[in-house]
Amino acid sequence: MEDRKMIAANFIEQGYPKKMVLEVVGVARSSYYYQPKPSTGRRGIAKSEYTLTTDGEVVSNAQVIKDIEEILAEEFVDYGYLKVTHWLRQEKNYIINPKKVYRLMGEEGLLNKASDKVKQKRNKRNWVKELVPPAKIAFDYLEFDIKYFYVAGQNRNALLLSVIDVKTRWVLGQFMAWEIKHQQVIDLFDQIFEVYPLPKNFYVRNDNGSQFIAEKVQLYFQEKGVTQEFCKPATPEQNAHIESYHSIQERVICQQYEFEDLKDIRDTLNRFIDFYNFRRIHSGVNYQAPFKFLLSLDIDMSQFDLDRVFDAASLEILEVDAYT
Repeated sequence: MEDRKMIAANFIEQGYPKKMVLEVVGVARSSYYYQPKPSTGRRGIAKSEYTLTTDGEVVSNAQVIKDIEEILAEEFVDYGYLKVTHWLRQEKNYIINPKKVYRLMGEEGLLNKASDKVKQKRNKRNWVKELVPPAKIAFDYLEFDIKYFYVAGQNRNALLLSVIDVKTRWVLGQFMAWEIKHQQVIDLFDQIFEVYPLPKNFYVRNDNGSQFIAEKVQLYFQEKGVTQEFCKPATPEQNAHIESYHSIQERVICQQYEFEDLKDIRDTLNRFIDFYNFRRIHSGVNYQAPFKFLLSLDIDMSQFDLDRVFDAASLEILEVDAYT
């Protein structure tokens, strides 16, 4: 009993709710209040050597560190301490606060330096009117853009076209090729329209790349009843969600891998989009993966034919099929 009371006192001194700690540890309130008062001779609060789980299990800091190293070792994971905290709570059922996770990761040299800072065309373009897209429901506001990936084995850049939903952060589709023209933009959206139950009227936002401002692309969206918005020049923040997605790819793919050919990088991108949509914790959707967030909205993405839009080579497969 005394050991439990000491553990309870330690967590309560760190700021955890007293009622919750006593219930988890299994100490009666009356028993807890009979314990001696902490000595007034010491300065500050001793660092906790343990962490509790929601089941009442007492886990050592060494095990917590091992669990942190486990998630950080996974492919494409670039979590800072806040996302790690939410992962530990969700996957390991730890009762742990960000301050402690920050301390443990700092002591072990596991902090993420990028994340853990203690944060001429005939058609008239419809320019962005609001900095942040006012998304209200899933898939009512999409952003799309192109990112360059260097393929060392060919000594040239490949282009990736991606489409993301602002509300849920779900990436609806992607396509990679040595070059992307307006027709590939139309083809990818054709697939997206076929796979997903999109709202009747929604918005798409993009920058002023030649593929996006092409008259055929603008007419395509008009015929679909989709409002196309163009970011003002030199304002990537107006397309922040897709820019953020591409910055993640820069960190966990471009800076980590060297590619031999187009198939090599496409295979990696196919693994990444699956990880990102189904498993990667995102602060913008309550520290959940987009898939789990969509489930909370009663939308189960596993029911759709996602391979058609997730495969970075899918449009080429379509083109081959069309001529065979």
